[in-house]
Amino acid sequence: MRIVILYNTSWYVFLLRRTLIASLLKAGHSVTVVAPKDAYTERVKSLGVAFVPITMSGTGTSPLREAVTLAQIHETLRAVKPDVVLSFTVKCNLYAGLCRRTLSFSHVANISGLGEAFDTSALTNKMVRGLYRIALSRTHRVFFQNRDDRDMLVEHSIVSKSQSEVIPGSGVDLSRFTPAPPTRRGVRSFLMLGRLLPKKGFVAFMEAAEHLKARHGDSVAFWILGAPDFERPESVELLQQIISKHAHGTIRYLQSTDDVLPYLREADAVVLPSTYNEGVPRSLLEALACGKPIITTNWKGCRETVEPGKNGYLVLPDNTDSLIRAMSQLVECSEQTLDLFGRASRRIAEERFNEETVVSAYHRAINAASYLGTRHEYEPTTERPMENRPALGERPDVTALQRSSTQSARHATE
Repeated sequence: MRIVILYNTSWYVFLLRRTLIASLLKAGHSVTVVAPKDAYTERVKSLGVAFVPITMSGTGTSPLREAVTLAQIHETLRAVKPDVVLSFTVKCNLYAGLCRRTLSFSHVANISGLGEAFDTSALTNKMVRGLYRIALSRTHRVFFQNRDDRDMLVEHSIVSKSQSEVIPGSGVDLSRFTPAPPTRRGVRSFLMLGRLLPKKGFVAFMEAAEHLKARHGDSVAFWILGAPDFERPESVELLQQIISKHAHGTIRYLQSTDDVLPYLREADAVVLPSTYNEGVPRSLLEALACGKPIITTNWKGCRETVEPGKNGYLVLPDNTDSLIRAMSQLVECSEQTLDLFGRASRRIAEERFNEETVVSAYHRAINAASYLGTRHEYEPTTERPMENRPALGERPDVTALQRSSTQSARHATE
């Protein structure tokens, strides 16, 4: 089957979907990735997929630019003629769903959290819900990464319960992320990693670090690993706060890296006091697999990773005092307790968050789409002969698509 993966960055495709792509290719499917170009595009191509670039802003709301993006996606899907489109992130889910109303393919959407639009004003929230209702009305399968998000959209009649399925986040590669004890003993170290967004809880983490540093001195260490989103002023402002705390010795800023594994293994515990609308944070999944105690918020997508008192602690949302109390417990506990928590974390990763479970769910959805025989003509008013379509497994003319995509963007902005 011809499968399109639609994402808002090449970076996310490479980081999160390599295993899925390899599995799809091994099963004999042809895969085309449709995403904006970035520093990871060549790595995505090296996975053995066709690649079609589009223009997309992760946070932009300009109607003209969004119309250009939607037109590019529509033209790309019309030309590639996929059997199945796998979409990820809010905009990609919306635009693939809208294209599905005029083109014929099976659509599988992944809602990895409802995003910031559901945190905003009632009017914006209502508009986004309305768009989701329209876009997902013909979607074959909607994957959710936590039950709270699924229940909300079912309650608002945006998706049906039979149409939806909860999967264990993006899953984690249990063969790569494996436990190893920290080499530094005598210093209790806490790691917080992820995109530098205020709602992730970085400010609370730094406030807790300051408090615990004053109490325990050099016997505790606090690390932040992550990159800012330069499209968001609040992210850039947060970066400046982190750099200031780094300069004062409160925390150590590690910046961003392609390989977080060495830092996870060196940490004694991983902290994420998030109130961000996301699925299941990947940083917590990787920490579980590495056998690390977890401190995170009693918040959708986060609470799923903790069995309180067994592999970590849940803290109150937006409550620094609650965070300080939980972190103090891990500062003051024995090495034996840390090891017990770590073993429990690894068990949870193996039982609930194996990446292979997610990959299997996608294969089931794709096979079901094939069984249902949902493939029809792409332009309902114009019949196209079968010989004009790409043969099964044949890659589309990527050069022509790139040229068409560029022309669409130029005409729309002139």
